[in-house]
Amino acid sequence: MANAKATLSRMSQQHPLIVRLLNSIDQLDPERLEELWNAASRDDVTIEESIIRYGLANETQIAKAYADHYLVPLFDPPADAPPPVDPAIAKVLPNRLCRDHLIAPLSDDGNVLEVAVFSPDSLLLADEIKLLTGRQMRPMFSPLNVIERLLNLLYEEGSWSTTTASTTTTNFEEVDESEDLDSETAQEATEVIHLDQAPPPGRDGRIIRYVNGIFEQALQTGASDIHIEPYEDECRVRLRIDGMLTEITPPPLPLLNSVVSRLKVLSKMDIAERRVPQDGAIALRSTDRRVDMRVNTCPTVFGEKIVMRVLDKSALPHDLSQLGMDARQFRDLSESIRSPHGLMLVTGPTGSGKSTTLYSCLNELNDGETNLCTVEDPVEFKFGGINQVQTRAKVGLTFASALRAFLRQDPDVIMVGEVRDGETAEICMRAALTGHFVFSTLHTNDALSSVTRLKDMGIEPFLLASTLRLLIAQRLVRRLCVECKVPYQLDVESCRRFGIPRDVPVFRAGGCSRCRDTGYKGRLAVFEVIRINQAIKDAIQANASVGEMQRIAVADGMKLLSHAAAAKVIEGLTSIEEAISLCSEQ
Repeated sequence: MANAKATLSRMSQQHPLIVRLLNSIDQLDPERLEELWNAASRDDVTIEESIIRYGLANETQIAKAYADHYLVPLFDPPADAPPPVDPAIAKVLPNRLCRDHLIAPLSDDGNVLEVAVFSPDSLLLADEIKLLTGRQMRPMFSPLNVIERLLNLLYEEGSWSTTTASTTTTNFEEVDESEDLDSETAQEATEVIHLDQAPPPGRDGRIIRYVNGIFEQALQTGASDIHIEPYEDECRVRLRIDGMLTEITPPPLPLLNSVVSRLKVLSKMDIAERRVPQDGAIALRSTDRRVDMRVNTCPTVFGEKIVMRVLDKSALPHDLSQLGMDARQFRDLSESIRSPHGLMLVTGPTGSGKSTTLYSCLNELNDGETNLCTVEDPVEFKFGGINQVQTRAKVGLTFASALRAFLRQDPDVIMVGEVRDGETAEICMRAALTGHFVFSTLHTNDALSSVTRLKDMGIEPFLLASTLRLLIAQRLVRRLCVECKVPYQLDVESCRRFGIPRDVPVFRAGGCSRCRDTGYKGRLAVFEVIRINQAIKDAIQANASVGEMQRIAVADGMKLLSHAAAAKVIEGLTSIEEAISLCSEQ
């Protein structure tokens, strides 16, 4: 008993009110106080929620204890009868305010607004509610499950008697192509999350609602990545929109672990493992739109950081003409990919659209008469008519081993996700020499630097000259908002540097509501397309420098990245600042 009293004293110091209230009416079992306290700390929940979970008191008893203490009414209508609330009352308070603070409007006589509250902290909203509505707030304590059902009824046109079980069972959809997900196949999502369906009531519903809200905001803004970052005293959530990270409202710090656990469960990760990075996938459906996400966790000193890459198949170009190349570049690409054999490489940093270009080329060739095989890590988009293989290093399925297998599969076109080592490069060369056309990517700063990189991997110059057909370098720059871009005259030095005629007007970013006051809306690709002609082949065999090969390409009418960026500025599609940021890499 002495230990129980000591525990009660310690709990009272941390959360004195509810413990004292329930203890005074003999609702708390002194023998279970230590277990209750440990559970609240371990599960990162409020003491009220822990009390309910352990059956020491129910939601109504907690609400009544608060109501008696503060001398305010209790609102607890029966679940089997419609609540005495007019649905029109929802217009008085915004949905976000009610969701964030777990309150619900009940009635409004023009002077006094009755509000159901669960926590005493909500009593502090009286001034904010008066500022919003002009009404005095009259609180009524209510069980949490009642408030959740009210919010569902008022703001989501749901049913008053909606239960957790019925909502939970319809929140997921089984996918036909589901696989056994172990650590090697965690890239495949087996369930589709329906963002249009209401989450269940209770604490779990709050977590699901917040996570779904992040997903919806990312889809609405066209974000390419979602970052969830823990710090010592706060957490941060950022969306990468048009290549720039933009901060959005984070969850309360006590809910961060629950949000991370929710995302790990959806991604089929081990929620108990927090010491090593993990990979997974999530599939979403919003109305008729299906979007996949590639998820990665990384342990930091303050917790696990999560980054989710948004993979929207509907955003992929359906044909090569939508990539944004000029007439010469489009012709060189279209003719090269139809070569009976050879090697095409696409270069650029992560997130520059290399996969989009490769998939567009594969779609162009996917005519039913061509055997298309790909080996990727990971398989970001799945297409009918293309044989796609996911690498699994732990069982020996690497780029090189998959390529060897492909050569016995009678392929016409092979796509390799990335040339990472000399072994993969050598097999790509061998395939290109033996009657196959090979696509792949490489990390270099420009197109012709691929030649130097492959030589460093041990590939002989004569092999490169014989197999290379096309080299592409690409970057993504922000597109000027058509509603607010501002024309101006470029200075003489910039005109000279970028080869822009002095009398050609260019545009700079303005700012409006359509583009979130950034002046940019969306992104466009800037390409350097180098077709390997005889002059460049001779230069490769002669071990010419990259600069010399670039001069040969320019003399033949090909555009380097800087020239292509200047052309986009002249067309009014992007700003000179974006062109400068691209050219500064070279």
